[in-house]
Amino acid sequence: MDAPVAAAGSLGVPRQRAGEPASPGREEVVAMLASYGERSPEQVRERIDSLELAWLVHQVEQRHGRMLDLDDDVLVRMTTVTGAVEVLAEVLAEPAGD
Repeated sequence: MDAPVAAAGSLGVPRQRAGEPASPGREEVVAMLASYGERSPEQVRERIDSLELAWLVHQVEQRHGRMLDLDDDVLVRMTTVTGAVEVLAEVLAEPAGD
């Protein structure tokens, strides 16, 4: 059974679920990337291409109920799974802007 939704985003998108970490860990990032193209997590490479990155940002925005305003320098840091995990931890730790 899913954990209850903590709050709803402005578009009715569930925000972070109760008990979820503030940012996705490596396994969750890999799972989100695997859902692009219906791959298994084992098929996800360390390097993230531009379409995968767009998908990942979209998935994070949907799951966390907030828009991510990422500049080019930040996006360049997200071209690997490791970099994406690090950036998401930083960005999602910041208060959401309205």
